[in-house]
Amino acid sequence: MPTYSNYLVWYKIINNIVAVPFSSLFKFALNSNTRGHPLKLLLPESRVNARAHAFPVHVITVWNRLLTDVVLASSLSLLKYNLKNVSFSY
Repeated sequence: MPTYSNYLVWYKIINNIVAVPFSSLFKFALNSNTRGHPLKLLLPESRVNARAHAFPVHVITVWNRLLTDVVLASSLSLLKYNLKNVSFSY
């Protein structure tokens, strides 16, 4: 299970707040027929078991499950507040 600080780092990467290029780790899902928030990340196919457990793949799975209010937070402080109200019992 990811830690609280992991969510903050992912938010910063996805919103280009840190100097980690988003496109080197993630791609947005182009399918607009998804449930939930509009910032779903594309889950790449993995033919190798090591890739299936890599950081970006784990991030995508968890990020895509988050609520719209959390993902679309307009600031880092709002994200922190919204994360406190999320149940992570998947």
